[in-house]
Amino acid sequence: MTNTPATTGAARSIRLTDEQIQALLDEFDVKSPPGSHERRADERYRYRVSGCVIQVAQPGAGGSVSYSMPTRNLSASGIAVIHGNYVHPKTPCSVQLISSHGSWETVTGKVAACRHVKGLIHEVGIQFDRRIDVGMYCPDAVKSRILLVDDDPLIVRLVEKHLHSLNAELKHVDDGEKAVQEALAHVYDVVLMDMEMPVLNGFEATQRLRSQGYTGRIVAATGYTGSADREKCLKAGCDSYLAKPYTRQALVELLRSLQQEPLFSSMSNDPTMVDLINSFVEGLPARLRAIEEAHQKRDAAALESLARRLKGEAGGYGFDPITDAAAALESTIKNDPGLERIKSQLDKLVSYCQLARTSTTKAG
Repeated sequence: MTNTPATTGAARSIRLTDEQIQALLDEFDVKSPPGSHERRADERYRYRVSGCVIQVAQPGAGGSVSYSMPTRNLSASGIAVIHGNYVHPKTPCSVQLISSHGSWETVTGKVAACRHVKGLIHEVGIQFDRRIDVGMYCPDAVKSRILLVDDDPLIVRLVEKHLHSLNAELKHVDDGEKAVQEALAHVYDVVLMDMEMPVLNGFEATQRLRSQGYTGRIVAATGYTGSADREKCLKAGCDSYLAKPYTRQALVELLRSLQQEPLFSSMSNDPTMVDLINSFVEGLPARLRAIEEAHQKRDAAALESLARRLKGEAGGYGFDPITDAAAALESTIKNDPGLERIKSQLDKLVSYCQLARTSTTKAG
C-alpha cells in the first residue's frame, strides 16, 4: 500500500456535474438496488467516490488508459462504477482504492459485466483478482458491536430485528452477572443495559464493571423516564440514558453516536498475516482489562509494564496508532505521573484498542 495514488491525470468519461452523477446513482439504487444484477456473492455496500482512478487495458493497443469513474458500491470481491464507454467483459483493469485513513492500494481485476443505462452511460462491474477487506475503504461495512442486556424475550426480538437491519452485530445476555462477565471478556462499542433484571440488576452490574476499571460505553435502558431516574443511572456509572420501549429511530441515533473510523492493520491485505493479526486483535480485550485494572489499583509499575509490552507488539502487527498511544502512556507514567494526565493517555489507548478490527482478507 502506498501513500499517494500511482496514477494522475485520469480522463473523466461522463460529462455530468458531481451533483448530476450523485442524483443518477441515487436513481440507480431506487430502480435497481445494489446486488440486483451484479454477480458478486459478497454483500455490497453503498460506496460513493466521485473520481476513483481505474486503469483499463485497451485490446490491441499494448497499454492501458486511466479513467476517473464515479463508484456505486463495493464488496470484498468487486466494485460497481459508472463509465461513459462500453467495456468488454473480461477486460483486465486495476482499481485504486483509498482507505479510510488516506492510504492508497491498487487492486487488479477484470470486467465482469457492462450494462447500458442511458445515453452513453454504462454501469461496469469489476471482479477483483483477490478479496479485499472492504471495511478498510467503506465504513458502512463495519458492524457496530452491541452487548444487549435484557431479560424480556419480546424486547430482545424487537431489538434484534432493528439492529440486524442497521448492520449491527448483537450479543445478548439476560442478567447483570452475565453482562459483567461478557463485557470484561470481549470488546463492545456499547453495552445496552436494562436496569431492572434478576440475579444482578443494571445498577449493580454497571457499578461492578466500573469498580473493575471498565471504561467502555454503557447506556442505561429503562421504562422510568423521570429526571431522578436519569440521574440515578448516571450516578451508577452509565454514560447516557435510553428510554424504553426501544424505537428504531432511537437505535439509529445510538449507532450514529458510536460511529468512528475503524482501525485496521496496515498489513490487513497480506493473506499470510491475517491469522496473526486476528489473534492479536482477539487478544486485546484481555490486555485492556489488565491495563484498566492496573489503573484502577493505581499500580503504576504494572501499568507502565503493560503499556511498554503493548507498544512493542502492536506496531509489528500493523497497528501503529496503538503503538504510539501505548508509548505516550508509558512516557507519561515515567515523566508526569499525575493521575489526571495518566487517565487522559489511558483513555486514548483504550479508544484505539476498541477501534481495532480483525481482517477478513483470504488467500486467492
